[in-house]
Amino acid sequence: MAAADDTAFVGRTAELERMHQCLRTARSGKASSVLIQGTAGIGKSALVRRWLAGLAPEDLPVLRAACDTSEEDLAFGVIGQLTSRVPAALLDRFPLLTGTVPAAEPFQVGAELLGLLGELQSGGPVLIVVDDVQWADRPSAQVLGFVLRRLEADAVLSVLLARSGPEPGEAGGLDLHRLTAGMPHSCELTLTGLEITEVAELAALAYGHPVGRGTAERLRNHTDGHALYLRTLLAEVPWDSVARGRDALPVPTSLVQALRRQLDGLPAPARSLVEGIAVLGGPAPLATAARVTSVTEPDAALEPLLAQGIVRWWPNQPSTPVSTAHALQREAIVDAIPPRRLRALHAAAAGLVDRAASWSHRVAATHGPDTRLARELERAAGEYHATGEPVRAATLLLWASEVAHSRGERERLLLTAAARLLWAQQYVRVEPLLPRIEAAEPSPLRSLVLGGYGTPRGAPEVVDLLTEALEPEPAREPEREREPEAVPAGAGAEFVPAMAGTWLGIRHVLDGHGARAVPLLRDVLASDRLEPQLAPWAAGTLGLAHSFCAGARVALREYDTLAPTGSPRSAAEQAIQRAYRGMLQMWAGDLSDAQNELTVALDAAHVNGCAVTAEFTYANLAVSQYFLGHWDEAAISADHALVIAEAEEKPWALSYACSVAAWVPAGRGQWRRARELVQRSYQWSRAFSPGFAAFGEAVLAQARGDHPAVLAALRTVLRARPDSGPLAFQTWWRPLHVEALIAGGDLDGATEALAHLTALGEDAPSLRMSVMWLSGLLARARGENKRARDLFEEGLGLSVSSDDPPLHRAMLAHSHGRLLAQAGEHHRAGACFTQARDLFTALGAQPFLTRYHDDFADRPSGRDPAAGMSLSGLTDRERDISLLIGRGLTNREIASKLFISSKTVEYHLSHVYQKLSLSGRRQLRNMVQRDSPVST
Repeated sequence: MAAADDTAFVGRTAELERMHQCLRTARSGKASSVLIQGTAGIGKSALVRRWLAGLAPEDLPVLRAACDTSEEDLAFGVIGQLTSRVPAALLDRFPLLTGTVPAAEPFQVGAELLGLLGELQSGGPVLIVVDDVQWADRPSAQVLGFVLRRLEADAVLSVLLARSGPEPGEAGGLDLHRLTAGMPHSCELTLTGLEITEVAELAALAYGHPVGRGTAERLRNHTDGHALYLRTLLAEVPWDSVARGRDALPVPTSLVQALRRQLDGLPAPARSLVEGIAVLGGPAPLATAARVTSVTEPDAALEPLLAQGIVRWWPNQPSTPVSTAHALQREAIVDAIPPRRLRALHAAAAGLVDRAASWSHRVAATHGPDTRLARELERAAGEYHATGEPVRAATLLLWASEVAHSRGERERLLLTAAARLLWAQQYVRVEPLLPRIEAAEPSPLRSLVLGGYGTPRGAPEVVDLLTEALEPEPAREPEREREPEAVPAGAGAEFVPAMAGTWLGIRHVLDGHGARAVPLLRDVLASDRLEPQLAPWAAGTLGLAHSFCAGARVALREYDTLAPTGSPRSAAEQAIQRAYRGMLQMWAGDLSDAQNELTVALDAAHVNGCAVTAEFTYANLAVSQYFLGHWDEAAISADHALVIAEAEEKPWALSYACSVAAWVPAGRGQWRRARELVQRSYQWSRAFSPGFAAFGEAVLAQARGDHPAVLAALRTVLRARPDSGPLAFQTWWRPLHVEALIAGGDLDGATEALAHLTALGEDAPSLRMSVMWLSGLLARARGENKRARDLFEEGLGLSVSSDDPPLHRAMLAHSHGRLLAQAGEHHRAGACFTQARDLFTALGAQPFLTRYHDDFADRPSGRDPAAGMSLSGLTDRERDISLLIGRGLTNREIASKLFISSKTVEYHLSHVYQKLSLSGRRQLRNMVQRDSPVST
């Protein structure tokens, strides 16, 4: 018998050329990707190994990872593999990449990975290779999707290998096409069996003799050209038998059966050793594998395994690790081990690996229920949950459910695991558990899980299920063996009412029923069984619900009593509290405080690797920045909110994020982009209050000067239930409503609406300028020109406040200038014209400037008409980078701010210099600082 060793490679010429083409594209500074699909064992990994071997002389940076089903609960495990060989001195600059931070949000890790890729490109293109990507842990998959979407002018080639799924582009529940969505330079390779000539070449390498076409054809027909099957067959059948003809080949069977025949032909020590290697799973020290199976001479036992291509060996590493060459081989080996021996091997392995790795072996070593082990697993799960690793905790709880004694305990542990997974938004892992969950006895915990699973999907039965989960469970004697260990506090179902109340509160808010959510969430916060991880989210959701019912100012006051500044027990809790407080401050009109609070929340979340619902927090920051006149920064923040919601698959945030993202394009006259975003906001508005989509429509209509369209859009807001959201963000829509009513001639309606706005403005700093402007506008519409002039002048005479929206001040100056000009006071009007024009120009508010020109084309102005428009010919990305240059940021800091790589920054900067005829960074910085006084 012979074997084509692991380095033997034949065929795939066209596929190799396609990969080289993609690499050439990446070298030119155009990030590219290759998706390689095919059945298990078809040769995907061998193809990539051969391709990489050809690149070895270039010594390109290669970030590699191999996914495994046993690590699907290890958050960011794949990312950890990718960065494991990066020099420590470089990796230390990216703290979220230096160790596992399971509570981090994927976009945070992705932003640091982008930074690392930017640094690595200095020596040439960077390769990212992920094998069996269909088994990537969900956070890592989201990181990959985020990073691949953000690569632009980068010399990066990503190579993703996946087993073919039931549908093209799908495997293991992962939508592979989604990972590379948006990459203009990508290709897909689907591997099939080797052709007859290639089979002949591989057979010749295995036997050391050329084989005839007839023999090659028989081998090809026997194996369908499947690479691993063919290698296995060549190792099993002697040359002289193959040469005799078809009858010498084994009866065509499955690959697994061929692998088992190969195992049966091994010497006993080799068979034992490979069983130990397979039981240990991934690469493990040779000595450890030998101890698992009591092999006394592992080196000798290893030789036939290497010769037949069954295992891979890394002799240059200190522990000389070994692993099976292919996952299919490992599966076949484990399946062939008799049950009693398999349990014994797992029991031996459990004592040789670390505690974290030992649990799976201990579970596999059991024979029947093991109450003591179930309790140990539950206790360990509690430890993982307490340290912010709910997914790992859920895995241990699922194992505990498999070894628990009674049905009641098995169901409780299963349902608790599902609840932990749902709170971590791991819906994909819960889906296969649904038949067992639905078959469980009715209980509050079962209702919690089914309701939690349906919450993001808007399932109609969610409210009833979560309401059932709030009901106390009937008292019963616990079904437990007499064991000395007690179940640790909090490891049972005591968390159910608080979690159900929080989920139900969130559902009510999303459905626009704030009044229903408030009492529920107050009960949750009053509970003595409220878990620390849940408390800040319950408090924040209560603040949100209360703002829907009573307005943001009232909600903010209550929130400050529930979550006073300085009260959090952890940095993560503090970041969450800041995010919610900033949201309420923004809605209440404390714009400057909100901007600061939201910025600090996002920075703290990044530093500490924790979640702050960044998809909403960035959108809220964008709102604050928009009203404060920082439109360039607002566009960046809104883009971040959209990218995060899409990359992390959070549809509930898309209506809000799309609406906010439309404001700056609308204000700058980018009608197509603004309209597209408003339409998307409406499409997603069923998952959140439709009022936010309607406000985006109103902002767009205001920018167009279409006041009837403003009123039409705001009807959705005005007709909504009082507790469905409009009260929360009334500082946004009331000024637009009053302006549109005045413009439409409904002066009585405007008077009533202005009274509401004036009352609101007494406690909303951001409204003082709009109250003065609209009061003057209404007086003028009534023919009270003197009163209008007094109001306008009083407004313009107010000292500038940090909460004043520059757009409102500009509108006030515009209206006053028009009034003065009509009165013939052209000199005084000129000062107002200049102020309005400068503010509109600084914002880049082109539609408002156009209306200004229509009114004052023949009037003097104190500023160069081109001022502020110097960046108008740039793309959005070039404009963003130029803005941050103006703020004095380095390329690395800009890359971090924009979620791109430093290489992309360099690329766009070169285009900026060329378009603006600038010699370098200093000239650009001076230009931006001169022309953008509001933003800087």
